[in-house]
Amino acid sequence: MKSLVLLVITACLPATFALAQFPAFPAADRVLGPPDFTSLEPFVASQEAMNSPAGVAVDPLSGKVFVSVTEHHRIMRFANNSALTNGASAEAVIGQANYTSTVQGTTETTLSYPFGIDVDHLGRLWVADYNNNRVLMYEDAANLPEFGAEADLVLGQPDFSTGDLDISQTIMSGPNGVHVDTADNLWVAEYGNNRVLKFANVSSLSNGAPATTVLGQPDFVTGSSGTSDIEMWEPVAVLVDNAGRLWVADQSNNRVLRFDNAAALGNGAAANGVLGQSDFDTNTPGSTPQTMGQPSALAIDRSGTLYISDNENNRVLYHRKPASKANGSTPDGVIGQPDLTTITVGTTAQNLARPYGGLDFDLAGNLWVADYGNNRALRFPGDWTVASPQVKGKVPKSPKRGKLDLKGTAADRSGVAEVRYRVGKGAFKAAKGTTSWKLSAKLKPGKNVIEIVTEDAAGNVSAPLLVKVKVKRKKK
Repeated sequence: MKSLVLLVITACLPATFALAQFPAFPAADRVLGPPDFTSLEPFVASQEAMNSPAGVAVDPLSGKVFVSVTEHHRIMRFANNSALTNGASAEAVIGQANYTSTVQGTTETTLSYPFGIDVDHLGRLWVADYNNNRVLMYEDAANLPEFGAEADLVLGQPDFSTGDLDISQTIMSGPNGVHVDTADNLWVAEYGNNRVLKFANVSSLSNGAPATTVLGQPDFVTGSSGTSDIEMWEPVAVLVDNAGRLWVADQSNNRVLRFDNAAALGNGAAANGVLGQSDFDTNTPGSTPQTMGQPSALAIDRSGTLYISDNENNRVLYHRKPASKANGSTPDGVIGQPDLTTITVGTTAQNLARPYGGLDFDLAGNLWVADYGNNRALRFPGDWTVASPQVKGKVPKSPKRGKLDLKGTAADRSGVAEVRYRVGKGAFKAAKGTTSWKLSAKLKPGKNVIEIVTEDAAGNVSAPLLVKVKVKRKKK
């Protein structure tokens, strides 16, 4: 009896990609502020230098990068991130008359301690102007003049020259985070009044317009802090994901809250989930994998993974499929530290120092982090794909004892974690080796399909390489 093997090798497009991640202890590939990853620049304002950057946002239309520099009372605008070099000069500054000025003011051209920023799907820049107790909006942010840009809208105050704090449906106290969702709702994390405000149909609003919904409080005139599913304590960041869920960084409660179907919620609605605490009634800070220390910023990547800037622990945590997780669940990974138990401060391409400020993704899937304590903004390259493995050499024509031996190569910039294979619909098995691999697949009479995939160190799984084999038996 002899075996005849007919071989076809194809690389198929995947039905789905694995959730994108970052490799363990990833290194940033770009820094703004200082000229390199290890320098701590002086606090003197310039076209490059930053003092306590507290927000970062990438324009989804132009790709330009915006950084709010709190202690310099300004927003710096940089060119499209693909053209940036380390220590690049800003191309414009918002809130100041030149690159060296650090004047505070309450006008349509000045700022006072700006914190969170957002550039929405229409290219509008939104600024939480903290000390002026207001939110400003700038149309066509990518094309604002180099100096002296005027805001087009103010909320939280009746006009551009008023900055008094208070609590009402129209007046704010210390807004810290802003986000505009795709349904044209503006969400504001209002630190001083322990609440989150929603302004519906924000494109149609005029200066001083009232908020439409409040969360964290039962009404628009209450501002007490609390720790429950209907209360907040100094919230600082807000974000709405593609499924319409609102996420809130409830800073002094050391937690992140989730509100499902956020656009339909009424005043004082209860949260549906919590991360950083085991339940809604505790707020203990911690540095374990399950706890947080003053979470301060939020971002969602294209796969739906939630990123949380864990400020006091000098790290960014991420949760895959966060809405399906139980309260107090362990994160799936960390940026800024080598593991989920280390919380050291550092000034390298891998470390962070009190990343109080914003998080945002650019169109290429890179994560930007405002590294507040290091006076810089960092870009961590996202790894979204991995190449399929390749078969090396000739495939044996006659498998020995019903087995087919294959060998090949695999490569990825994040590193190859594993090469796996299976025959038909069987369970996957690990091949021997990674960048250079080999396997021995047991064949059955008739048609056999061997599926081989690569998983990289970032957790991405490749499109399968299919080796199709038909084994026929001939009589002598």
